[in-house]
Amino acid sequence: MKPYLLCLVGLLIPVFQATGLAQTSQAPAPPKYCNPCLFYAGDFDGKNGFANEKDIIVSTGAAVLVPFDVPESQQWTVTGLFTNDLSNVNLLDPPKAYWSIRKDVKEGYCGTVIASGNSAASFEPTGRRGFGDEEYTALTKIKPVVLPPGRYWLTTVPECTNTHDSNCSQARYFISSTSGKHSYGPKEPCDTFSSSTFFGTKCQRISNKKSCGRYSAGVLGTE
Repeated sequence: MKPYLLCLVGLLIPVFQATGLAQTSQAPAPPKYCNPCLFYAGDFDGKNGFANEKDIIVSTGAAVLVPFDVPESQQWTVTGLFTNDLSNVNLLDPPKAYWSIRKDVKEGYCGTVIASGNSAASFEPTGRRGFGDEEYTALTKIKPVVLPPGRYWLTTVPECTNTHDSNCSQARYFISSTSGKHSYGPKEPCDTFSSSTFFGTKCQRISNKKSCGRYSAGVLGTE
């Protein structure tokens, strides 16, 4: 296992970003894997990652609850969820991810679960890197869930729990931070939480208006 500089009870990996890219005039377009796409928070910005995993090391799991808004006058039919995660392994084993959609999340309360499951998931490289690790998209397709206007929180948690797979003995997964580059759909709110029995937290707020950390995730479906 590689050493990481961690804070916030071992959940966060900070790093400085030294470069920036010029803005383009092209219309926003979602990544190819977000299809059909309702919401994409944006690409990894090189700043940090937050534990989002269930593996042999973090055996009881750690989940980042990423907020998204369904605009007024719209109704979404959600058919898939994903997170972009930095990892020191290139697989899930078993190839699954825990996912959920929640509402009414607040500090110390993980809200009401609208839908959840542990479903087959793909794990494909995005071509981006951070902290010496590759970034991958953990994406799962789900049975359609209809959401009226309002605020919701999604989770998609990569898994590597096979004790017979040597990769899982060192596997770690950290959801990538984003500043909104190449985002699509409604802007991600400053309202992110982390919950982990392993790290002793229960829906701890990690983003607010004063410190608006956003994390790279998305929602597939139709309006």
